[in-house]
Amino acid sequence: MLNRIAAAKKLEVQRLKSLIDIDTLTIKSNKINPYSVFKNDSGRLEIIAEVKKASPIKGVICSSFNHLEIARKYEHHGAAAVSVISDSKFFEGKADYLRDIRREIDLPILRKDFIVDEIQLYETWEMGADMVLLIAALHGYRDLLGLCEKSMQIGLEPLLEVHDAEEIATAIDLPVNIIGINNRDLKNFRVSINTSLNLSSLIPNSFIKVSESGIKTSQDLALLEASGFNAVLIGETLVSSPDPGARLDELLGYREKFTYDQG
Repeated sequence: MLNRIAAAKKLEVQRLKSLIDIDTLTIKSNKINPYSVFKNDSGRLEIIAEVKKASPIKGVICSSFNHLEIARKYEHHGAAAVSVISDSKFFEGKADYLRDIRREIDLPILRKDFIVDEIQLYETWEMGADMVLLIAALHGYRDLLGLCEKSMQIGLEPLLEVHDAEEIATAIDLPVNIIGINNRDLKNFRVSINTSLNLSSLIPNSFIKVSESGIKTSQDLALLEASGFNAVLIGETLVSSPDPGARLDELLGYREKFTYDQG
């Protein structure tokens, strides 16, 4: 699946290169400070709440999808940041969803897509995003380094996504602040937060640690906090709920239900 998506993105890149004149763009002067967003004195997990309509595996997840309403609820109910899926071919997302949401909320926005070329970073900047997802599994070290450096240069904070110990070893040698562990196995697409729990100790605490995918309960959040994570990215659990805002409230109250020693 990942190879299919990457091939489709390379076709999109050719179109983008004919549409975007990078010489007319200027570097952002208001780059976010990710540590002020995701690391707080209490140690409580922050939530990156995702605006997501569908997935290639499950199809439509949110049948009454309204991207602006969902984003407003996330902001009102305490999300630290909002993730917006812009891929149309596989996830039924749209670049305009991100542009619309940027005009409506003040929270940092993460563009979640499959970045295979620098031109997509300029597109991400043009959309108004503050952060961009970079997937380690899509790149060799040299290309990944170039994308991380270019992201920082134009005012985007990269969230570098990893899936295993080998990718973590690469990630901690790159100029990034945020490393996200995706709990989905790319070979069989099974999801388990044990992936994050087992790999967390391999990421130095100087990085912002994010757990992604398969996070459903208050107990999950308590376990991830105890394992040293600073934030979680949650999509399906929220958008499949009749009231994403109320569901976000419930998850943010995880400490009232579960606590785990961090020693």
